[in-house]
Amino acid sequence: MPDLHSLPAGTRPSNAIRNNGPDHLVLERFKLRELAEGWPMYRDAREWDNFRSIFHPGAFVYTTWTGRISIDDFIEISKVGMDDGASIMHRVHGSSVDLAGNRAVVKMKATITQRFKLPPNSALVDAESDCRFCFFFRKDEMDQWGAQFVRHFYEKDKLIPVDPRRLPIIDDEKLGIFPPGYRYLAYCQEECMPGIKVKRDMPGIRGEEHDRLLRQAKAWLEGEDIEI
Repeated sequence: MPDLHSLPAGTRPSNAIRNNGPDHLVLERFKLRELAEGWPMYRDAREWDNFRSIFHPGAFVYTTWTGRISIDDFIEISKVGMDDGASIMHRVHGSSVDLAGNRAVVKMKATITQRFKLPPNSALVDAESDCRFCFFFRKDEMDQWGAQFVRHFYEKDKLIPVDPRRLPIIDDEKLGIFPPGYRYLAYCQEECMPGIKVKRDMPGIRGEEHDRLLRQAKAWLEGEDIEI
């Protein structure tokens, strides 16, 4: 029987504080959670200055539709997408914080929801992917926390017709080329967002990319100089 209930050996950052601990670290963890939740709260509301304040200069993020991109470029391409009709929202379900000195990793459970008018019959649908944001935070010389990298674990998704009387028509062959954690989201993004080619290797709920991201999080918390 495959072991589906365990994480890979050596991926737990044993030097980090993640619950309980000294009271002053509870406040630090609260600050970090507030910063992480700023992604959906600020981006969805188009509060771009507030959104930018979450990140250190030179930060990078990953999404299915942009791949690796600097935070400043991500903000600009997000604005263009909104002007072109993109409708992306988030629901936050909870966060965990691993804290080690001036570094932290916040894993925030969320649902990414994007609305599409899907060809060939223009059915209006919501593609929803349950994911975990993975924020790599560091505290700078001014004692300010900021994100340096943001990635996601994409765990499962679904496609919901907005009007149950109008069902989408899906190309099963094309749908099958995308990873299961964000299959419907990726399919709709490529069908409805001109020029977009979705990354096929984003971390899922298990697998090589999932395990690599866990190891990167551990290395970050142990003070290694890593690039993500």
